[in-house]
Amino acid sequence: MNLRVLRIIALIAIPLFLLSLSSSYIFEWMWLKELGYSQIFWTLRGTQVILTLLAFTVAALFFIPNFRFLAGQLKHANLSASPLQGSNINLDSDFAGKRIKQFFTLGGLIMAVIFALSFYIRWDESLRFISSKPFGETDPMFGRDISFFMFELPFWDLVQSSLTSIVFITLLIIVMAYIFTGLLMMRSFTEFSGSKTVFNHIKLNVSLWLGLLAWGFYLDRYSLVFKADGIVFGAGYTDVMYQLPAIWILFILTLFLAILILVSRWIKTGKAVPGLAILTVLVMIVGRGVIPSVVQQFSVEPNELELESPYLERNIEMTRLAYNLHNVEEVDYLADDTLTVSDIANNRDAIDNIRLWDSRLLLNTYKQLQEIRSYYEFYSVDNDRYMVDGEVKQMMLSAREIARTLPSQSDTWINRHLQYTHGYGLVMNPVTETNRQGEPQLYIRNLPPAWNSEDLRVDNPAIYYGENSSGYYIVNSGVEELHYPDGDENVYTHYSGQGGIQIDSFFKKLLFAWELGDVNILLTDYITEESRLQIWRSVQERIGKISPFLQLDRDPYLVLNDGKLYWIQDAYTTSEHFPYSQRYRNSFNYIRNSVKVVIDAYEGTVDYYIVDENDPVLDVYDSIFPDVFKSLDELPEGLDEQFRYPQDLFEVQIETFARYHMTRPQVFYNQEDLWTRPNEKYGGRQTLMDPYYVLARLPQAEQLEFMLISPLTPENRDNMISWMAAKSDPGNYGNLVVYKLPKERLIYGPAQIEARIDQDPEISRQIALWDQRGSRVIRGNLMVIPIKNSFLYVEPVFLLADGVDIPQLQRVIVAIGDAISMQPTLDQALFELFGDEAAPIVATSPIVQQQEGLPGDALPEGMAIDRQTLEQIRSIWEDLKSALENGEWARYGELLSELEEKINEL
Repeated sequence: MNLRVLRIIALIAIPLFLLSLSSSYIFEWMWLKELGYSQIFWTLRGTQVILTLLAFTVAALFFIPNFRFLAGQLKHANLSASPLQGSNINLDSDFAGKRIKQFFTLGGLIMAVIFALSFYIRWDESLRFISSKPFGETDPMFGRDISFFMFELPFWDLVQSSLTSIVFITLLIIVMAYIFTGLLMMRSFTEFSGSKTVFNHIKLNVSLWLGLLAWGFYLDRYSLVFKADGIVFGAGYTDVMYQLPAIWILFILTLFLAILILVSRWIKTGKAVPGLAILTVLVMIVGRGVIPSVVQQFSVEPNELELESPYLERNIEMTRLAYNLHNVEEVDYLADDTLTVSDIANNRDAIDNIRLWDSRLLLNTYKQLQEIRSYYEFYSVDNDRYMVDGEVKQMMLSAREIARTLPSQSDTWINRHLQYTHGYGLVMNPVTETNRQGEPQLYIRNLPPAWNSEDLRVDNPAIYYGENSSGYYIVNSGVEELHYPDGDENVYTHYSGQGGIQIDSFFKKLLFAWELGDVNILLTDYITEESRLQIWRSVQERIGKISPFLQLDRDPYLVLNDGKLYWIQDAYTTSEHFPYSQRYRNSFNYIRNSVKVVIDAYEGTVDYYIVDENDPVLDVYDSIFPDVFKSLDELPEGLDEQFRYPQDLFEVQIETFARYHMTRPQVFYNQEDLWTRPNEKYGGRQTLMDPYYVLARLPQAEQLEFMLISPLTPENRDNMISWMAAKSDPGNYGNLVVYKLPKERLIYGPAQIEARIDQDPEISRQIALWDQRGSRVIRGNLMVIPIKNSFLYVEPVFLLADGVDIPQLQRVIVAIGDAISMQPTLDQALFELFGDEAAPIVATSPIVQQQEGLPGDALPEGMAIDRQTLEQIRSIWEDLKSALENGEWARYGELLSELEEKINEL
């Protein structure tokens, strides 16, 4: 009976034990298989297993023979002459010898396992080594292809340091064991006594350890190109002239010492071994420490520029190459403050796309106006451009995702996992347009989505995979899924896509319940054979599970293309082993934006598209995973029109180029022309200005381009010295342009414009007036827009009423040179700056034509009007501005109605 019970327990316990060990891998394989990436699973997991087994085998084959040999010698132990004297331990019996060997064998196996586990996470270096591809460029010091440093050297360093550690640990254990058992006695610092067998065992391990150290010195030569302790990143004058020869000498001495110790088993070497060991230590201390320090301090530093110039040139050249800055187009931009009305007219389309809405504030507006139900949430606002009725417009948009937490009264297991499964639709508005209340003019809005143009239609608004989706969901179950609210009722649906793992067996239910720690999956009757488990639904988590070898940009963005919703995620390949390249914040020193990852918001498919075919790191991964990365030719039509240059990469390149635009060693050494990103004012505080997307026309260009731009200022100065643009449109994607401004005169930087705004008495008075009336004023992003050979500075002013978290765009501040204006709209501010001559230009603005109140004679073409009516409209217009500036809202409404009546009479 007892045996029967044990068998039953074993039948239950063994499968559960095996399941607990393998469930995560089975679950991961099923998920990757459903996405079509099972090859990644087998490649990565197979590499990890092979590496672990190889490491275990190598370590075991070294630990166990050494430890068993040590155990065999312990029968000759003389405990009376050891630190263990007085203990009653009998080591010379056959039984004790057998048990000691078993114990040491087990210890060797345990140490081999511990050592092998450290290789489980080192798959990346191994795969890069196995699939190494030529870079096509050589390093300036050793003349080797850069691929050696990026793909091969890290692997050899890993192998060398690991083997050295194994041998050193073994040597330490056997020496301590021999000393504690009296088999090795120390007479003096250089004199030991013990049996020949013990000495030979120790000598063999010492010589092997020294041989591995010699290999380490050989590899250390190449590591000089990664030194970061001088003015040059990489090997400098002292390293090349003194450190490198010292390393070669140490390599030879250590190798010779290893050989000498090994042959001392058979021939007498006298005092050669200790003498050579002392010489090696002296070379280590003097050759790699004292002499380089003395030379650096007394020879190099007084003549640093002369001696380090060749190495500075290497550092500059290789850093620019590593950060893809070697092809930056540099243009002299003779900026002035002579912006004219004709310049405005010729760039009217660019001005109509100047971003006024601040994403930080717009998010709150979306939440208040368009979340509609408490189980929806907007998490971020994206910036892109779209073709609308034949015109390209810069848009801001956000996905209406399912909230991470449901209202407490709805937070049940069924609602959380079976019914509230997806978000629905999006909100989109032009970056400039507002309605009468100062709220964004929504081109896509409401549930179900309504749109202003057929170009913005949304065929399938359901968002099952989002930027912030968390947890797991079971779709197409016996419970209908909430689709969207419709008045007092709800519309329900069943998921009809292929996203998720089909739950078509009891084993899968058991596996999912076990892995997710939720027994309800087993107990519920709502799961059918057509149900699907959706997990890892957030964009970045999803990509990270599939391709952990890629680094991800912080901001995936939503795209509407041909009626479908997608997420686009920028992915990077990086390395910290690019020779002579300056590290970015002590992390990587090579980066490329080689991949765009596209995720279908409904199906959850994840597709990788190559956007940089010249990236050798991606070539390596492409050869490792041959069916993962696709050509842009396979991209859904029109989706490349939504690609945008990633902000994270641009910030890295800006901060690097701010120093490495100086290509002359003397200028670089003196840091004569160091640039930095400017500061701006937001929420009453100074903050670092983020790069921003604009739809603008570059100087000498004919068409609008979607770009990411950033002004740059001199270090510790506020005037603008240059500005940098990264192009995003097809055909020019990734092209970087830097416009250098004149150094002989002042070009206002963002912080200086902010200060001038603060100092303007009319603007300060109006803002103070609003702040005193129970409202809060927030000035949004300051936009610096290049127009021909000048700059237009534009800053929106938002008003937040107490208790109502809906920011309203109330004013727009425009600055051109020394002139500043704050008006309700951008066009009104331009009209004030240029006067009556701007009226025809402002009148043709499509933005103005959608709003009430045309300034002065600004009337649509072909409209007839008598002089008396014109004067009446002008008078109402002036009264309207006065009422708005003084906050006389009742009078403002009356005048607005009066103006509308006059216009309707025309």
